[in-house]
Amino acid sequence: MKIGPKIPLLKQFFKRTFSRRGRQESQRGMALIFVLSLVGVIMAVMGEVFFQAQITVRSSNGEQDRMRAEAAALTGAQFALFLIALEAQVNDVGENKNLPPALSSQLAAIPAMVKSQLGGKNLSELLNGFPIGSQGLESIKDLSKINLSASLDEGLLEALQNIQGYFVLDVSNESAKLNLNLFTYQPSSDVAFEALLRIFSMPREARWLEEKGYSPKRLAANVKDYIDRDKIDSADTGDEVGQYGDGPGRVPGRPKNAALESLEELRKIPGFNDDEIFRVFSPYFTIWPLSPKDSKLLDFNVAKVELISALVTPPGKDIEDTIVDRIEDKRAEGAVVSKPQELDDLISSPERMTREIRSRLFFWKSQIYRVNVRGISGNVERTYQMILEKNAAAVDNLRKDKKPSAPAASPAAAATPADPSAAPPTDPSGAPSAPIMDSQKSPLRIVYQRFL
Repeated sequence: MKIGPKIPLLKQFFKRTFSRRGRQESQRGMALIFVLSLVGVIMAVMGEVFFQAQITVRSSNGEQDRMRAEAAALTGAQFALFLIALEAQVNDVGENKNLPPALSSQLAAIPAMVKSQLGGKNLSELLNGFPIGSQGLESIKDLSKINLSASLDEGLLEALQNIQGYFVLDVSNESAKLNLNLFTYQPSSDVAFEALLRIFSMPREARWLEEKGYSPKRLAANVKDYIDRDKIDSADTGDEVGQYGDGPGRVPGRPKNAALESLEELRKIPGFNDDEIFRVFSPYFTIWPLSPKDSKLLDFNVAKVELISALVTPPGKDIEDTIVDRIEDKRAEGAVVSKPQELDDLISSPERMTREIRSRLFFWKSQIYRVNVRGISGNVERTYQMILEKNAAAVDNLRKDKKPSAPAASPAAAATPADPSAAPPTDPSGAPSAPIMDSQKSPLRIVYQRFL
């Protein structure tokens, strides 16, 4: 029997068998790869879903902290408004002209007594830098020696007791500074220029400015020419744009010939584009009110002694120590200037411009306050700013023996964050304006407010 011819058949059989097994193993390998890839995709998708969930949770927490921080800042702003209004009412208690002179005199001594009780500080500035949260009212009472909670509006008191987070106040009296926008008020432009020149002309400051390449007159002229509405250089009667353009000490642009809207605008003025000059002098200046209608805006009782002494010293002369001593002694006694004659006695000078500055710039009542409130919740911080102006109508009511009411503190306003993108309303002159009360009974009105 021959078996040789059957060998190719066996070969074909084995070849088909092993080929089938190879294909099966290959298919199983492909299936394994597919399964592993599918698992990888599923894990990646799950990881992305988990990551997005974490982001959503964090965003939600961050949004809650933002809203709480804004609510804390707004509550703090209402509280600052209450403090300043209370201080304004205390300071005006002797303004009623219908009271007997003896009683009016006794009432006029109350502000000095309150200030003495507070360690020489104003009530509105007493709590600057002090963190205030839901448990802070007792600490405030201990610090101020005044039971403020007894005088607080019920809504504001509730908002203070339910703060989620805390706020920090920074209240400054803008009436303690020289208003640079007096250059837009034509009747006061000349005295404002002399005041600025005297600030820059103090012997030490003048030498320092000369080293910087500026004379006091040149720097004062640059400020005046940037703001006032004429086109004449106040230093040499040339063209005021000559200080702008390319070259040492010059800055790009042109004079604005309009009121400053922030102190940072000073940096656009030749000289004040130098950071050191800006840092040294800007703390003595303000831009509020934006459109002054009177030059008597500098409160003699709260302005820094070095500013007052500079303003009453003619350019190139040393400050008179006797004037400084009289001012410091009066403040040490807790006394305040409340009459023109008292001001004349403190600053007695035969020099004409000194008398002009004394009579046309100085007053003894604060008109403008700036309030910055930092609201903090978690890792989120929001800062709210208000500019407050004394309400002249309320003061007139007080003088007519009409009792002014404390500022209304709306619980909704104190507890609900405002839209930070919403711009404050403006009056026809372009200045932001938002009265606290339509009745004009509040001693203050808000002229500017926004989240920074």
